[in-house]
Formats: sequence, structure tokens, C-alpha cells
Amino acid sequence: MNIAIFTDCFVPTKNGVVTSITQLQEGLEAKGHKVYVITVDVPNYEEKSKHVYRLPSFKAALGKGTEQRVGYMINQGAINRFLKKKMVSIIHTHTEFPLGYTGKKAAGKLGIPCVHTTHTMWEEYRHYILNGKLITKNMARKIISNYLKGIYAIVAPSIKAKKYYADLTPEIPSVVINNGIDMVKFKSSVITESEISQLRREFNIQPDDKTMIFVGRIGKEKRVDILFEQMVNILKKNKSYKMLLVGDGPILETLSAKAEDYNIKEQVIFTGFVNWELVFRLYSIASVFVTASLSEVQPMTLIEAAMCNLPLIVRKDDSYLDLVKPDYNGYLADSDEELVKFVEELLTDDEKRARFAENSFTLSQNFTADIHVGKMEKFYEKIIQTYPGKFKGE
Repeated sequence: MNIAIFTDCFVPTKNGVVTSITQLQEGLEAKGHKVYVITVDVPNYEEKSKHVYRLPSFKAALGKGTEQRVGYMINQGAINRFLKKKMVSIIHTHTEFPLGYTGKKAAGKLGIPCVHTTHTMWEEYRHYILNGKLITKNMARKIISNYLKGIYAIVAPSIKAKKYYADLTPEIPSVVINNGIDMVKFKSSVITESEISQLRREFNIQPDDKTMIFVGRIGKEKRVDILFEQMVNILKKNKSYKMLLVGDGPILETLSAKAEDYNIKEQVIFTGFVNWELVFRLYSIASVFVTASLSEVQPMTLIEAAMCNLPLIVRKDDSYLDLVKPDYNGYLADSDEELVKFVEELLTDDEKRARFAENSFTLSQNFTADIHVGKMEKFYEKIIQTYPGKFKGE
């Protein structure tokens, strides 16, 4: 197959969406398929691959600490000719912005199917546009549903995404294909006990300390501020508890200042941005993974944490249902207060924490890149065989 992927998220940008797309591209190419990526240009980045076509872009207004860019179309005809020359048989859009529309138009012109994956619940990011006063939740949903018109089928990364699409555009068939992580690439080297000890010293984490870790964008849409406030009392009660916040984002400086105000500065560690290849080392010095986010589609960070033998404690949300099995490898908290209770329970119960850790790793084997690529390959083949007839989804 010759496949074209349209995305605003691609290298050298580093986030979960980029990881997912690059793994898909590499996995499909390893199976003998040709994958062409139409994406954004990035200042001072020189593209060397002949399989990547970059278009002009601008920086997205998603707050400080954001490197996300959004592309815009200046020559639809050139894209159409490029895809026709490459004999592309299916287009997969991963953006609802101008590049996505470019992909849809190209599919229509070439008479080939266009499928779509949403990686972000954009209605939860409205606060970045005039503090959320310009676009309502219903307006955001209308924007997405308008984009989906003409899409042949939808790939839902999670149960939550499938339910969202069923409510938004019930006429468009969808399938659930979970995200996956290339464990060999992610855990690219074995971390030794000596290296773990060195990392602990670097972050002032003592051998007997218990550490909560959050990995992701430090922004309000991830409810990192809520998570921080909920954990303050735990940290104050027990000086051997630490909190590791890994990532960059618009509220990082605010939370750092609050940690000082609450006199817990030595217990809350802000790493800033960390290269993906090094994140697994930080998971290795943590005791539990915790998040209060309710804006996820299916976070790659939970798969990563599970692969690194961490129990998962999250707010109850459909995006986590495939990843967290209550009382097996973690907990789904009905409230922020219950989240705190579960964190305290696991930090004080070494036997249960160890059992959950082992179970997390076992569960993570259902979320490998190979499984993801295999399912996507079969999906593409079925779409091409069925188009333009009626695709039933699942």
C-alpha cells in the first residue's frame, strides 16, 4: 500500500502524537508499505526524507512551553499532484486544522478514501483563546463535526474516543485501535542500579522516599494544577514523599512558585522538558504514576508508565478504561479526593504496590507498537477493499 498521513505533529516536535505517528510510519515501512507524511515546516529544521512533504506553518497559541505548529495550505494542486505521482491509495488525517482539510480535498480529487484520528479533545483547550470566552464547548464540537464531514471512517484510539464520535457523528463508522509503544526503542538501554542511585541523588530523592510521577504537558487542560493542590497535604504530612512533574507547559512557573509558598519546594521536582528517550529513566525512580486529567483521548504516558512497572492512579475517565484495571494495576478515582486516598494507600502498602507494578507491565504488553501497526495495516486494507461502498466499522 501507498499511504499518506497528514499531520501538524511530526519531528522534530516531541510529544505523544509524534511518537504514535512516527512509530506507525516506521512500522508500516518495515512491512513493505510506502508512507508519505504531509506536515508542517519547522524553523531551522532541514528535512532530508523524500517521503516527507512540509508546508508553511505558524506557532499554535497554546501557551508558554508549547512547540506545536499549525500548517496552512497554499497550493492544493501541488499536493494533489504529489500524491497522484506517488500512487497513494489511502489518506489518513491526524489533524482537524487546515492540513486536515488539504488531505480531505486531495482524497476527493483522487477518488480515494480518507480516514481520520483525533488525538486531542480540543474542546478542553478553549481557554487558550481569549480565556475560553470566544468559543463555547458546543462551538468546538461543531467545528470538529464540520471537519469530519466527508471522512470515510474514523480510528478511535480509545473507548472514550469511540463514544465521542458516536455522539458527534453517528453516521461515520469507527473502529477502536489502541495506541502502542515501541518498548525496545523507548527503553533503549538497560538502566543500572548505579544509574538509578545517581538519578535519585540528582533530584534529592532518598532511597526510602516514595515518589509520585506525572509526565505530560504542564497545563490547565491536564488538570496538573488540581493534582498539585490535592497532593500538597500528603507531601506536608510525610517529608519522605516526593512529587516528580515531568514536562513543560504554561503553568509550570506558577506551580513552582506555589511549591515554595507551601514550603514543599524540596519535595516537588519540576524537570522541564525531557527527551522521550530519557523519560523511562525518570519512571524508573518513581513509585506510582498519577494524573487527574480528564481531557485525554488515550495518553501514551500511561502506556509508558505501565511498561516501566508503575501502578497507575487516575481520575475515572473512559480514556483510561483499557489501561487501568481497578485493584489489578491501579485505581480509577471517582473524585479528586478519592485520588488522594488511593495515592496514600499505595504509597503505604509496599506489597500491593509491587503486585500492581508487575500487573501493569503484563497489561502493557497489549499496547505495543507492533500490535498497533498490525491492526492499522489490516484496517487500511479493509478500507481500500470496501471503498466506496459502505464500511461497517465495529
